[in-house]
Parts: sequence; structure tokens; C-alpha cells
Amino acid sequence: MATKKTTIVFSINVHEHFNFLRKQIEDIEANVLLDYVIIINANEYMYNEIINSGILNEKTYIELYPEYVNKKHYHGSLTKGICLNMEYAVKNYQFEYFVILSSRNLFYNKLHNDNYKNMRKICDGMSFEKIIKHEWHWPMYFQTKLSECIIMNNLIFSKSYEYHEGLTFDYISSLKIVEFLQNNEVIKNNLFEFNCCVEEFALQTISLNLNGYYYQIGNSAGPGEDDYDNIDTLPKDLFVYKTIRK
Repeated sequence: MATKKTTIVFSINVHEHFNFLRKQIEDIEANVLLDYVIIINANEYMYNEIINSGILNEKTYIELYPEYVNKKHYHGSLTKGICLNMEYAVKNYQFEYFVILSSRNLFYNKLHNDNYKNMRKICDGMSFEKIIKHEWHWPMYFQTKLSECIIMNNLIFSKSYEYHEGLTFDYISSLKIVEFLQNNEVIKNNLFEFNCCVEEFALQTISLNLNGYYYQIGNSAGPGEDDYDNIDTLPKDLFVYKTIRK
């Protein structure tokens, strides 16, 4: 059983701009007033940049996933990076929440002891019959082995892109997701190799059906949208926004 304890595990996929990664880490330092670790899943380029930078010795709460994973946009390899980090976290840490950040997320509200247990909780899903009528982009998701399983067993789907940057799972949900994927290799490998942005629905859907909920600390900017120009208008009960890496 894991012996290291922390309140929050942040998971970040990175592929470019080491200087922005440092900025993102410093932003977490300034805005998260809780115990945390950051697990970085890098492609080959960023893996070498991080190793050679000295930042892992400088900031001991940062962990680099021990192997690099080259990823592609709009591809299941992004979900693979997230899931490897989640598996690593479950194996090595006792934590309360696992928070998935993109390499473009920064904080606009502070996360601290008085509010972190009041994260926005998402409990609603949609049946296959309902979601196919209202979500234009779902046909490609329906081609995954995970969707086949959900439809066959009359389970529910999570709504997609609204909740994926800042997507958060508690320890029990994380453990159940890891176990589900370990016990369903065909579904897992299909997700990791799928030519689509399955990170926008897959883990959320698994968690809804296994545990009934997940959490969200990020804003729901749609595909191609950013919210860095509207920080003052963003919800007070959320915490991170999406910006430009520069």
C-alpha cells in the first residue's frame, strides 16, 4: 500500500514550452494552499528538457512519469498519459483528489483548506437515446469499445467537452477507474489508440457508472475556445482557466 500522503495529485500532459511549464508550476505554488504533488507525463522532447533542467531536484513535489509517452492531438494517447499518471498516483500515494490539468491551465481562484472539499460535483449523465439526439460530435465516440460496453449494458454517458480540463476524481473513483481499465484491456487499448479526443468523455463516463460522480475545477470552454480574456466573469466556484502557452 502507498505510504506517501498528499491532499491533491495534479496530472499534466506536456509536449512543448518548458518555460511555460515552469510558469504553470509557479502558478500552482502561488494558488494551491494545500499539500500536493505534480505528476508530469511528457513526450520525448519535454522528458529530456525536464531531466536536464534540474527542476526535479529543485522542486521535490514534482514527479516525472518514468517513461516518456509521445502523444498526438485529437488522439487517445492523451488519455493514455492521464491514465498512466493516475495508475502511478494510486500505486504511490494516498491522496484525496486527482486533478487533471492541460498544459494550458492556470488558476484564477485560490484552492485552500476552506474550499477544496466544495469542488463542483457532477452527477448527471445521459442515456444513449438522449445523447445521440443532442450531441452532434458523439458518433465518433460511439465507435469506441467503451461506448459499445455502455450501450450494451444500458449505462449512461457523461457529457463531453464541457468537463475535461480541471476534471477531478477522488481517490476511490481513481482506484475504480484504474481497476476497470486493468480488467478490460480491450477497452483500454482501444481508448489509447483511438483517433479522437476521447479524454473529453471516457474517464468521466467510467466514473459516473462506477461511482456516480466526478468533480470539476475548470471552466467549460468549448472546442477551440479560450477563456483567458474573460477571467473576471468566470464562475467563483471554479478555479482554473485555459490560456495561451507563451
